Amino acid sequence: MLSFRKCARKLFPVAFTLRVVLALQLIPALPGAGDASLVELRCKILSDRADRAYKLWKVDIRKATGEPLRQAIGPAGGTVRFKNLEPAIYLVCLSGDKNRSRCQSVDLVPSPHHKAPVFEKSFEVPPRVTSRSDAHGVSASRLGVPEKARKVMLRSEEAQLRGDSEGAIRHLQRAVEIYSKYTEALNNLGTHYHRAANYTRSIEYFTKVTQLDPQFFAGWVNLGGSLLAAGKFESALEANRKAVELRPDEALANSQLGMNYFYLRRFPEAKTYFEKVVRLDPSSAKSPQLFLAHIAFAERRPDEAEHQIRQYLELHPNSPQAASLRQTLQNLAATGSPKDQEDSQSPP
Repeated sequence: MLSFRKCARKLFPVAFTLRVVLALQLIPALPGAGDASLVELRCKILSDRADRAYKLWKVDIRKATGEPLRQAIGPAGGTVRFKNLEPAIYLVCLSGDKNRSRCQSVDLVPSPHHKAPVFEKSFEVPPRVTSRSDAHGVSASRLGVPEKARKVMLRSEEAQLRGDSEGAIRHLQRAVEIYSKYTEALNNLGTHYHRAANYTRSIEYFTKVTQLDPQFFAGWVNLGGSLLAAGKFESALEANRKAVELRPDEALANSQLGMNYFYLRRFPEAKTYFEKVVRLDPSSAKSPQLFLAHIAFAERRPDEAEHQIRQYLELHPNSPQAASLRQTLQNLAATGSPKDQEDSQSPP
């Protein structure tokens, strides 16, 4: 009798083992510049009929990890351009008008034969009504930030956009010296340590942020991310649940909570949140479809796993994993389901 685990191994080529998305830091990165052509993104900002007045929107493009890269300002109905980007999945965020904001992922990985590609994407402006519990009110620690510290913080953000990470960190440290309860600066310092894989320090910073301002979403979602990266799955659960409580429709928070349950092998809960991410941000660099495929195999539902893999390939046809995933689909078609194999090899 052929076990399900052995059958699953036969279905998957070496390049796509079921562990391909198990570790937060091992989620496959999309190709960098290397010898690939740089790409251009043209963001069309769709108008909202409910917005009668002329409005400008800030458009941020960030790495999939959240690190800011570029900024531009554009009106509703207009188009902003970002040139000379490396092929990758990016996060594009629109913000403005009474703290309204919306982010979505875009796959800017062209086919190998496409030279100097231009991607045209449309983005809806953020909704006027939000389910975010942190959308109203500002904590005392954030209200108390001195103007001098705010100016230093602004210089840190400018340095980051220039690619001057060391300068950005110096300004952040200076801002915290001026005002020790500056949650945004503390949060950004924690982010620096997280990206440097110093999770002990990042967890310290993010914990302090959540203590100073329990309604600060970024502190909770970052704390949850660092705890996950450190392998502290049980501890991460509280932080990731709090992040989803504050922003139930935030794709990143739902992704992390789904991964948290996944690492704890609580697959029914993980499935709930990954399915929500697929609805909120289907092109997410967190690859929710591949997590769902893994869960489907674990639950002996190969047809569902095949569906999720196909959904992923539709969104990311030029992913580095695409070839091995297509091989997996061929193996599935040729081999049949694990249950069929078990039945065929059962003793008479």
